[in-house]
Amino acid sequence: MVKKWSIDQQAEFFALLANLLTIGFSLTAALDFIVQTNKRMRPQVNLIVTRLKSGNGFSESVRSLINIGAYHQLLISEKHGRLKDVLKELAKFDRLKIKQIKKIKSMMVYPLFLCLILFVLMIMIRLFVFPQIQELMPNIHQSTSLTRNFRLIKYFLIGIVLLTGISFVYWFTQSPIRKVQLLIKLPLIGKLFQNYVAYYLASNLATLLKSGLSVREISITLAEFDKGSLIYSLGAKLDAALTNGQSLTDVVDETQFVPDEIIKFLNSGDPITEMANAMTAYSSLMFEEMMLTTNKIIGFIQPSMFIVIGITIVGTYFQLLTPIYNGVKGMY
Repeated sequence: MVKKWSIDQQAEFFALLANLLTIGFSLTAALDFIVQTNKRMRPQVNLIVTRLKSGNGFSESVRSLINIGAYHQLLISEKHGRLKDVLKELAKFDRLKIKQIKKIKSMMVYPLFLCLILFVLMIMIRLFVFPQIQELMPNIHQSTSLTRNFRLIKYFLIGIVLLTGISFVYWFTQSPIRKVQLLIKLPLIGKLFQNYVAYYLASNLATLLKSGLSVREISITLAEFDKGSLIYSLGAKLDAALTNGQSLTDVVDETQFVPDEIIKFLNSGDPITEMANAMTAYSSLMFEEMMLTTNKIIGFIQPSMFIVIGITIVGTYFQLLTPIYNGVKGMY
């Protein structure tokens, strides 16, 4: 069975295919070239070629190999003749995503190493140091603050596991729109999700507008996507609003995450080409905002980890020294 591409393989494929299309290769010729020159991608690209020969479209042929968001963007671009441009955008987005992930990983190595050492230290204290203290000071009972502390940690971890399980069950029962509404309310990363959704919607709408589609035609097109996708749900809401004579502003109020700017562009009454240009510019702006927000979050992660580690170290020593102090005090 052919494996799904990782994010870096996906970015490499999009960039390579976009470059080949730019220099004049046809889609089939570009894919054949990749098969001949790239051993790492050969199994997946062979599968794509086979599916194309069976009559599937390009987006459908790569669907099982890429993430769902990229698939929807490719589907729109393929239908409306902007495949090359969208491939470039997807490659750029994926590469920046990889860069940010690597940055987060590099920043997390040292704090996580300290956390591991701290965890081992706490276990050593519990298993070896505390029994020695009890032997030296028999008046220290098992129900000391240190023992209670470990018991609290155990209960806390059990609570976290239960809460996580309940959250997963709740999450998978929600609609795509509700999921986004929940994500944008999360502390620290909610703004990042909001920027991403704005970029994602503006980018797709720009593609549709550049193809000459009206707002009504866009709503019909979006309603043709997978029923479990965000873009389908929004298309259905947009179509219902237009059918019932509602204002597009009502869609913004209901969803809570569709930017006002997008609705302003759609309601502007400008020619479709101007709306498309405005939407493209806005998607670029949201992309930059997304990168800035990501950098801010990355800058916040490491100091936060060190603060938590510091508090834990102080708390551990406090829990260790408190029974010793009480034992010494009891001797006098």
